[in-house]
Amino acid sequence: MRVFKTRRWRAWVLPALLLALWATTSHYSASNRAILVPPAVVWHTLWHAVSDGSLPAALAATVVRAFGGLLLGALSGAVLGIILGTCRLAHRLFSPTFNGAQQIALFAWIPLLSAWVGTGEGLKITEIALGAFFPMLLSTREGCAKVPEAWREVGLLLELGRFSTLRRIILPAALPTIMSGFETAFTIAWLGTIGTEYLVGTGYVNGFGNGLGIYLAAARMYGDMDKVIVGVLALALAGVLLNRFIAALSRRATPWLLP
Repeated sequence: MRVFKTRRWRAWVLPALLLALWATTSHYSASNRAILVPPAVVWHTLWHAVSDGSLPAALAATVVRAFGGLLLGALSGAVLGIILGTCRLAHRLFSPTFNGAQQIALFAWIPLLSAWVGTGEGLKITEIALGAFFPMLLSTREGCAKVPEAWREVGLLLELGRFSTLRRIILPAALPTIMSGFETAFTIAWLGTIGTEYLVGTGYVNGFGNGLGIYLAAARMYGDMDKVIVGVLALALAGVLLNRFIAALSRRATPWLLP
C-alpha cells in the first residue's frame, strides 16, 4: 500500500516543479507580468469564474457541443464503415474517395462549410462531426474487413442470415478495433471543438461566451492572460477526465480484453 501511494505521487512531481518554476519566474520578471501572470492571480480569476458560474456554463457548452458532434460523426462513420467493410463492391467504389478526403486538414473545411451551412452552430457541429467521422469510418471498415473468413463461414454453417451474421459474428469480432477508433474519434472531436469555437466563435457574453474556445479567443483579444491560462487549464482538466470516461466505456464494451 505504501509503495502504491508513493507511485501515485510520482505523477505530481513534474506539475509541482512546473508550478514552482512558473511562480519563481513570474515573481522575478515583474516587467512581463502582463504575459506571465503569477499563479496567485490565476487562482483568483479561476475562483471568481467558478463562483459566479460563468466557467462551468462555458465548459458545459463546450462539452455538449463536443458530444453532439462526436455522436453525429461517429454514428455516420460506423454505419458507412460497416458497409465498406462487408461489401467489396462498396469498398472498391467509395474507399479511395474517403481516403483522399481524410488527407484534408480538419480546419481547411471551414471556408467551404461556412458557405454551405453558415457560421453559426451548424458549422461548429458539422466541423466536429467531420473530425470524428473519418477515424470511426476507417476503424470500423478495417475491423469488419479483417474478420477471418473462417469465422464468416461459421455463419453459413449455422444458416445465419446476412444481418444475423453481422450482428453475431462480424461486429463482436470487430468491436475492439471499432472502440479504438471511437477513442481516437473523441480526441479529434474534442480538439476540433476547441479549435472551431476559437476560429468561428461569435458573441462574447458575460466574459465567457458560448464555449471555452470563444472565451479563449476573446481573452486573448483583450489581453487578459489570466483568463487565457484559466481557460487552458479548464480545457486540460476536462480533456483528461473525458478521455478517461471514453476509455472506461471502451473497456466496458470489450471486457474480454481486460487482463
